[in-house]
Amino acid sequence: MEKMLRLEQLLANLERHQTKEHVKNAVKEWLLASRSVIDSVIDTIEEEKEAPVARKINISDE
Repeated sequence: MEKMLRLEQLLANLERHQTKEHVKNAVKEWLLASRSVIDSVIDTIEEEKEAPVARKINISDE
């Protein structure tokens, strides 16, 4: 019975402090930060790419 009372208190506190909204905002911030890091990595990879260079292939028996 005591566990039920504690659970009720916990749920009441969560509701009072709008924990659900805080969690949603935290997840949103985490996703935005992750997207920023991914965009940065993509930009770095694209900058490191070099233009393809044609290579001469020697087909003679020399």
